[in-house]
Amino acid sequence: MNVAEHLARAHAERGDDPAIILAKDDSRLSFFELDWHSSSIAQGFRNANLLPGDRMLVMVRPGPDLIRIVWACFKCGVLPVLIDPGMGLFNFLRCVERIRPAAMAGIELAHVISLLFPFAFSSVKQRIYAGRRVWFDGHTIAELIATPGPYSVEEVDKDTAAAILFTSGSTGPAKGVLYTHGNFDAQVTSLRETYGYASGQTDVAAFPPFSLFDPALGMTSVIPDLDPSKMAKTRPEAIAHAMRHYRAQNVFGSPVIWRTFAPWAEAQGATFPDVQRLMIAGASVPPRLIAQLRKAVPNGDVGTPYGATEALPVAAVWGKDIVESFAQRSAEGQGTCVGRPAEGIEVRIILVSDEPILDIREAPALPDGEVGEICVKGAVVTTLYVDNADATEKSKIPDGADTWHRMGDLGYKDADGNLWFCGRKAERVGPLYTDNVEGRFNPWCGRTALVGVRGEPVLVVEGAEDAALKQRILDTSVVKHVVFHQAFPVDARHNSKIHRGTLAKWAQKVVR
Repeated sequence: MNVAEHLARAHAERGDDPAIILAKDDSRLSFFELDWHSSSIAQGFRNANLLPGDRMLVMVRPGPDLIRIVWACFKCGVLPVLIDPGMGLFNFLRCVERIRPAAMAGIELAHVISLLFPFAFSSVKQRIYAGRRVWFDGHTIAELIATPGPYSVEEVDKDTAAAILFTSGSTGPAKGVLYTHGNFDAQVTSLRETYGYASGQTDVAAFPPFSLFDPALGMTSVIPDLDPSKMAKTRPEAIAHAMRHYRAQNVFGSPVIWRTFAPWAEAQGATFPDVQRLMIAGASVPPRLIAQLRKAVPNGDVGTPYGATEALPVAAVWGKDIVESFAQRSAEGQGTCVGRPAEGIEVRIILVSDEPILDIREAPALPDGEVGEICVKGAVVTTLYVDNADATEKSKIPDGADTWHRMGDLGYKDADGNLWFCGRKAERVGPLYTDNVEGRFNPWCGRTALVGVRGEPVLVVEGAEDAALKQRILDTSVVKHVVFHQAFPVDARHNSKIHRGTLAKWAQKVVR
């Protein structure tokens, strides 16, 4: 059940059709070439004495090399380790030191960093260069692609480890999530059945990690001209060009991209009739942004998948339902509707607790409408954090042979079976939840953030000081303090999740 079998099937179905297109220069890699190159690289890994279960730190920019390396790892059983460098150098090095990779595949800069900080990379015994060789040992990707001889995909079962993906660390220390081949296989199936992705379609991967899924789905992945480390500076014209020029049926991006794209498209009168699914993930998405984007895709809709690194997708909802059925309830302070559970997912709402739960029988389900911690179970749900038993115990609940994951999110189920997100458990302020409070004000304030200062709720409004707006907020009696911050600090991965902890420290200095 090696997940690499999905690539073999896509190769058989699509052959010389493009698997990857770089919109910047229209360079292409076919399904045949991706399958062949990844097999050659896998054989090169084996020739370099890398064994199934060995960990390989992958520090390669989004594009053909990253996709080839990851699929080569799947084929030969080596575990690709993906860590977001945007978390900051110190945190990144700490993750590397903890995970102890046996090998490293990276661009030139990555290898230079490894030589400058040898304490974190002391476990690395084999180097792979995506580009020019900067040290005396190891192999370049070009050399491995030329490796002769056929390669047989490693035989595994659904519980065999496939990859280690680190969380972003936006609301706590970054943790290495262990993915099995069964998890990935279930994700591919869920994406097909939940969203209707199909072989032969084209996807603009404005959220670069999704380009790793496209080949498994038999979809052509168009990588737009953007800098993944500076998503907030992505030009709307670059996304529009990729969508229009390649007649994409699908496009996937972080909220920060669409916040700029939506008003640009509206001002230009731009529409994209080929697009069937415009997907947004990474942070809560305001209904007004969804309404704007729906105008740009007249023959499609806007999807906002809910999930986490540890479990994805968890729930699905479409823009039509948000605008027509749920937006008003969000404006009334009921939270953000994330839709019905995805294919194969079971959701349970339990009492809020920061303590480990050793058996699901200790966590009975709360009634519909009651806010609690969101827990999920299903084939896409991962079961542990690598070399981190404490985090695993706090976030996982055993259920016989199955495992529930505690999302760290607060929410509830309504009478119609819809799941509502109220905010992160760690960011609640007394009895107030971030999405419930912010949802009341965002429609007429722009972007806001609820934080706690000395136990009191404070609403931070993004933008310049506005006395009239401040008084209007205070008149609602929801919060007693309102302050203004010019530009919210956000996560590095999506440039969209608000760093409320950082804002809270700042607010402590200005709230008297």
